[in-house]
Amino acid sequence: MVSTARATVAGSPRKSVSPLGTTLFLASDAMIFAAFFGAYYLLRASNQPWPPASVHLDLARASLATTALLASSAALVASERAAERDNRPAALRWNMAAVALGGAFLVNQLLEYSTLSFRIATHVYGSAYWGLTGLHTLHVAAGLVALLVLGMRSSHFAETGRRDPWAWGISAYWHLVDAVWLVVFTTIWILR
Repeated sequence: MVSTARATVAGSPRKSVSPLGTTLFLASDAMIFAAFFGAYYLLRASNQPWPPASVHLDLARASLATTALLASSAALVASERAAERDNRPAALRWNMAAVALGGAFLVNQLLEYSTLSFRIATHVYGSAYWGLTGLHTLHVAAGLVALLVLGMRSSHFAETGRRDPWAWGISAYWHLVDAVWLVVFTTIWILR
């Protein structure tokens, strides 16, 4: 008999495909960002000056946002460790800290967007900047929703004593989003 959770083939339980599916999703997401980075560097090589002289980005603001995003990853790791020790209240607190820090990053991005002197159609650099940072910002927003869902699910799994099967995938996604940001930050604010 086949159930929605597991199936048996010749008497042996079928393993979940969730880790494989999550890994393939993360790999495809990384490839999307790789394509955006490739386009950015191609445009940078063929358009001088890069960025245009009229573009002024706030390195201090971006550095502070980067710190918040990295701290959110550290908070999520603390949440995972607390969950492994079956300390559900601490896991939830650390998860909410990750959400708050990620939310601070998102608010910072939106504030930065509102103060920029250029838009997506102003010049090629504007298109590259808004495309790359906008894609990342959407991923942060999706990650925050996923972290909130993970927090809401934690009470159910605390009652059952089981670990949430979504935890690994959501955590891996969030850490990927943070790692991608380090490349975005280095590309746009450091290397320019």
